Amino acid sequence: MNLDCKAVTQEITDIASRVRCHAERSPGSVALDFDGSEILWSEFATRVDGFARQLFATVPGNRIAITLPNGPDLVVAMCATLKAGKSFQMFDPEWPENIRASVAETLGPDLVIGAANIELLLKGECGGEAPLDLLPRADVRAPFYTGFTSGSTGTPKGFRRNQLSWLESFRRDGEIFDLSGDDVFVSLGNLAHSLFVYAVFRGLYAGGKTVIYQRFRPDRILHSIAQTGGTVVYGVPTQYDALVAAAHAGTVLQSVRLILVSGAKLPDALKPPLRRLFPNALICEFYGTSEHSYITYARDGETPSGSVGKPFPGIAVQIRDAAGEALPVGGVGRIFVESPLLFDGYELADNPTLERDGDALFVGDLGYLDEEGFLFLTGRSDRMFVSSGKNIYPEELEEVVAAHPAVKYACAMGIEDTRRGQRPVALLQLESGRDCSSRELTAWCRERLPLHKVPTRFHQVDDWPMTASQKPDMPRLREWLNSGSTRTLR
Repeated sequence: MNLDCKAVTQEITDIASRVRCHAERSPGSVALDFDGSEILWSEFATRVDGFARQLFATVPGNRIAITLPNGPDLVVAMCATLKAGKSFQMFDPEWPENIRASVAETLGPDLVIGAANIELLLKGECGGEAPLDLLPRADVRAPFYTGFTSGSTGTPKGFRRNQLSWLESFRRDGEIFDLSGDDVFVSLGNLAHSLFVYAVFRGLYAGGKTVIYQRFRPDRILHSIAQTGGTVVYGVPTQYDALVAAAHAGTVLQSVRLILVSGAKLPDALKPPLRRLFPNALICEFYGTSEHSYITYARDGETPSGSVGKPFPGIAVQIRDAAGEALPVGGVGRIFVESPLLFDGYELADNPTLERDGDALFVGDLGYLDEEGFLFLTGRSDRMFVSSGKNIYPEELEEVVAAHPAVKYACAMGIEDTRRGQRPVALLQLESGRDCSSRELTAWCRERLPLHKVPTRFHQVDDWPMTASQKPDMPRLREWLNSGSTRTLR
């Protein structure tokens, strides 16, 4: 497949073609840095080509499951499936065997790439190889990737994406953040999470150096960012909190120009130490979902406190009531998003809250727009519960409880109550070395919440459970609460 690389890199095209062109133009530059071990563009593209030729020649179907830990082999395998004109399903290697087997049985991939066969595939020992000229040019409108929600407590829910939705995302974030091949892209997390898969493909597409890690080790990552000259970092709030905690007094990372935050709202208290650690960086949060990709972005210092920002270019956000009617400014309702970045559909399970109206999509998030068009989230429709006839959104309670200086993490939920129907309680983890009483937390909440929203009991959890996307593992917290595995604060 012969390409005019100059023309290819000036337009939106497929990821595999961009990888080949970057290798031809900058063969001696670093494509991938894995825990300090570098792979040049020439080597990376050669490995991708060889792997793709085998997949095209030996795998008759189009669906390939990958269950590998973070590392170069995983990135090569992902790119090779695209080059071979196939799609990949990203199985989390940390899934229990029963979940992995159940997902594989249901989805029926044509090949599973894992620890047992990756070396044979990389060495070309699993069958024939097709000539490069026979490899198909990607159909960017066809599904190319299936990601999954956390499967630690049940069957994961998969979501399919076509390549065009991410190519359009690349165009939009490139305009906003001026991303280019001069950047060094740092992906902080597990590639089983879509944010970090996106970060890797974003770096490869741009032609810059992409940095990944076997596991999240804050002290080593700080050293790595300094050594690699990282400029753009993708992470979630808990990871940035850990980096700040691991940094020695006076540590600054001058090379970073952009801190990208997703997965949850960045606490206001974390912003000052984050600015000190990355003094030259713009901190930018973005709100999106697996179904929508990007929705809004919020630049530090330019966005009202509590807002998730304004819509990305070409994205329309509307707030509607239960009847589907548009609400006025300030009205809290369902967030409908009209976007060219939408996903293709679910695998394994559906979302009962999802609703389509033409090109607009609602997946369960609630919120409102202010007069300047900034979006504020108020909660999830599927987490709301009713207490004494009044709607309660746990996210509001969690924000208040987590703002207490002694609290590190907080989760609110409703429990059955014969008089109220349900009543609010909070589970929390305290900051290391801090102590707090139920009376103190109740007083704190009463100053900031209506009385009916104040948690009636506070439950302490020592080891806070997180999903692969670094969000609180709600099903596990609920299980612990129901089983009495938590300690009640006195």
